[in-house]
Amino acid sequence: MTVIALGSVSGAPGVSRLAIGLAAAWPEDRRRVLVEADPDGGRLGAELGVGVEPGLMALALAARTARMSADDLLVTGAAAAGSWFLVPAPPSSEQASSALAHAATTLADVMVGADDDVWIVDTGRLSTRSAALPFALVADETVLVTAGHFPALQLVPHRVAALQRAGCRVSVVIVEPTSWAPAEMAAFTGADVLVVMPRVRAADRPVRAMRGANWRPWWRSVDALAAQFLARRSPPAALDSTHPPRPGDVEPAGDGAPVWGRYP
Repeated sequence: MTVIALGSVSGAPGVSRLAIGLAAAWPEDRRRVLVEADPDGGRLGAELGVGVEPGLMALALAARTARMSADDLLVTGAAAAGSWFLVPAPPSSEQASSALAHAATTLADVMVGADDDVWIVDTGRLSTRSAALPFALVADETVLVTAGHFPALQLVPHRVAALQRAGCRVSVVIVEPTSWAPAEMAAFTGADVLVVMPRVRAADRPVRAMRGANWRPWWRSVDALAAQFLARRSPPAALDSTHPPRPGDVEPAGDGAPVWGRYP
């Protein structure tokens, strides 16, 4: 199995965008599934034009009545988003929290048994009290994404320590701008800093804009992050992480919604 749990401590540092990037650009030819497991509610179904059903609510209902396999999970709760799959969360925080409270542990167990798949889980703001914690507990990597300025960084060490005590393997992704070197931030946060991501200006943050040329440095950072995940996995996998962006791999759907293949 490969399970990557992505979360934040505070603010909106770009967890959902990074989850999309990893699902679209994962360098292995394996089935990739992005699970939106944010207890505060989801938006990816709307942004990617696939809606919210099937999705997390359908899985929560199905998990109560039958034992599920990875294939069952996809049939019951996932929508195709180009070459990968999305399990969208409902926009309501009440519904999303309820679905996770009833089904997160079951769904995490399904991921553990799915040896050939890559699972990328957007957990929203992740803490030891989160309804999405079961995904972080089974993940190969639990990644906290944070802005690189001190007001955001000062919140990270305590969250890293709490998640580590709970049994998570925690690392950190920093979003520019920042005044410190990665080694300094790693020492401060108590976790490996895997990559420092460029921040794309706010006007170009909609999903459709991710096809733009100004996102290419960001996509190169996604490539570097995926390469690190594979290098840290045991046994290590051979990987060519130098492939450039592929123009034209992402095309708009007939209704104008983007359908994501690899990346722009």
